[in-house]
Amino acid sequence: MMNKRKQRVFLVEDDTPTLQRLAAILAQAPELEVVGMAGTFSEASAWLEQQAPDVLLTDLGLPDGNGKQLIEQTRQLHPRAEIMVISRFGDENSVVEAIKAGAGGYLLKDESHEHILSAVEQLLQGGSPISPAIARYILDYFQHEDVTEAAVSPDGGDSDNLLTPKEKMVLQYISRGYSNKEIARSLDISPHTVASHIKRIYRKLEVNSRNEAVYEGWRMGQLTMRQQGGAASSQKNARQIAESLLLGDKSAIEVMDVLKLAYGMELEAGIELLHQLEVPVSDIFAMACQCFQLQDRQVVEHMLNAGISHEAALKAMLDRI
Repeated sequence: MMNKRKQRVFLVEDDTPTLQRLAAILAQAPELEVVGMAGTFSEASAWLEQQAPDVLLTDLGLPDGNGKQLIEQTRQLHPRAEIMVISRFGDENSVVEAIKAGAGGYLLKDESHEHILSAVEQLLQGGSPISPAIARYILDYFQHEDVTEAAVSPDGGDSDNLLTPKEKMVLQYISRGYSNKEIARSLDISPHTVASHIKRIYRKLEVNSRNEAVYEGWRMGQLTMRQQGGAASSQKNARQIAESLLLGDKSAIEVMDVLKLAYGMELEAGIELLHQLEVPVSDIFAMACQCFQLQDRQVVEHMLNAGISHEAALKAMLDRI
């Protein structure tokens, strides 16, 4: 088995002892590799022009520039890179400006070794780690922004206001398989603004991935998935949704609940789709019984019609008894 590629980390910090401390902390994680370090804005900028990190960890106060500029440069040159600020600055302006520039996390330098490693891991998993001491700045800012956007929404209830109109639109595009760049082009906003919306969607829905966001968004009434573009397009979209939910560890029953609501999918079509996606036949059998309230014999008949073999269908029925 091939070893998984290590995540390439670029450190930017003008204080040498702090730089060495951070490098030593990151060296404790076998999945991380510090591939570059810089102590000034000019050095860091030149490195980013030539190299592509998976993670940028940067200070804000640099002797010849501001870390915010590095964040913006990284977003432009390496849009897939994750960015986290590690700084002594905890004032509202520094925090908000860094987040607006595209930072996905914000830590203070005096955090423990364990907290820093955990934060980098969260960042790589799509989270937005922030130091508790400065969390209030970010929450206050974005809560105020959310209230402002929600005030102009025609939606009335608290549930409808969980996501802002813009966030619901971004989630709608995510459910259709759009990338961040495609969402940005469609909504005429920058990719890092899309990333900021997605981070907030994750936080509000308490999820860590796009697949989970689609499922939780639908479950909580924040996402409506409608058939579009005819039968062929509908079938393609249904398959994409099913694949996403299964990758997010959702059960066959949960997947079918979504497909019934969003696409009006019938049992045999659902059985065939799940079988194509290599869902265990026993799970498909349990789904048919629960989602369509059928007797075992009826389920077996539908499974045969959908192309599942006699042996597999009967074994699934017997395993259930």
